[in-house]
Amino acid sequence: MLEGWQINSILTLQSGQPWNVQDTGNDISLTGESSDRWNFYGNPADFTSGSTPTPYFAGTSNATCAAKALALDGGDPSGPISTSLGSFGCYAKGNSVMIPPAAGTFGNMRRNMFRDAGFRNWDLSVSKNWKFGEGLTAQLRGEFFNVLNHPNFANPAGANVAYGFNDPSVPGSFGCGCATPDVAAANPVVGSGGPRAIQLGLKLLF
Repeated sequence: MLEGWQINSILTLQSGQPWNVQDTGNDISLTGESSDRWNFYGNPADFTSGSTPTPYFAGTSNATCAAKALALDGGDPSGPISTSLGSFGCYAKGNSVMIPPAAGTFGNMRRNMFRDAGFRNWDLSVSKNWKFGEGLTAQLRGEFFNVLNHPNFANPAGANVAYGFNDPSVPGSFGCGCATPDVAAANPVVGSGGPRAIQLGLKLLF
């Protein structure tokens, strides 16, 4: 019983992938292109995506957003950025805010400004071999995918798939991973970000 054991593992550690912000529903720039970006002030790491949407605040209800817009308008509460904030609201998380630009202008955000939470996964397999004579071996295998049952969340913009939670005109989902990467890609398979999965197998080699 002490011989013929094998242990194999695959450890995957990936830093966060970028995700891009595109407002496809508001046309704040008045260009009709449906790909506007907003203004961002603070640390992009505050907007790292996760299992819940980025907090949204309607109109001027968030004091930090309202103060920033007022400062950009030179203290005029009826200025263009404060007016835009009143119409479209803002997102605030940590010490950072994302507010809409003035109507007819483009925001200051660059492409792929934010990152997702990364991907961390450990797969493990254990096998035991028994030899019967010269040409016959039996192998019992146990395979554990995501053995630590660590949650991984999808990129809001989908990275290589069209997940589409990167639109600030949709407050209920903006900035949210909201699913494991495999489910978000409409391809729920073992070992691609889902919860722990265990499979057993018996193989005869001759």
